[in-house]
Amino acid sequence: MRPLHIRISEIPRDGLDVVAARGKAWVSGILEGLNPHPLRTCRLVSAGLFLSLEGRDLLASGSFTADGEGVCYRCAEPVSVRMEKEFHTVLVPRDLGPAESRDVELHEDDLEIGFYDGGGIDVADIFWEQVVLALPVKVLCRDDCLGICPRCGADRNRVRCSCRGEAEERPFDILKNLKEEKE
Repeated sequence: MRPLHIRISEIPRDGLDVVAARGKAWVSGILEGLNPHPLRTCRLVSAGLFLSLEGRDLLASGSFTADGEGVCYRCAEPVSVRMEKEFHTVLVPRDLGPAESRDVELHEDDLEIGFYDGGGIDVADIFWEQVVLALPVKVLCRDDCLGICPRCGADRNRVRCSCRGEAEERPFDILKNLKEEKE
């Protein structure tokens, strides 16, 4: 898919609704090439983006819905994930950014600022960043998933295994014993 590039000069004073101006055909392929780890797949179902200028700063407000497929971290069952997010970000020309690489303390407001090069932006870059920020850290089939028994391999969500709950010896258990001996 050819990237959707918006030139800054194309954005009128009252802003640009990207979907209204360019149609919806670009939405389904915008995440091509994205590694959606920990999901196996991720595709944009719907997206909206409004761009406006404030001086040379580009204000981007949008939303998206994305569907993904993955595997539960605890029980290895297939999981479908739906992500919905609204976002607001400010993009400033890279030439107005920090002149040199050095340690800089970031403030909360700085986290919503990005940079753009040249005379425009690629819409895919905005959505890639927002989708990556919305990806789950771990995929779970449900919050109370019991997972797989480490001894017999049974899915504890489906069957109750007969393994005893004996705690295995762990490498740092000796430290616990040292503390008890000292007292």
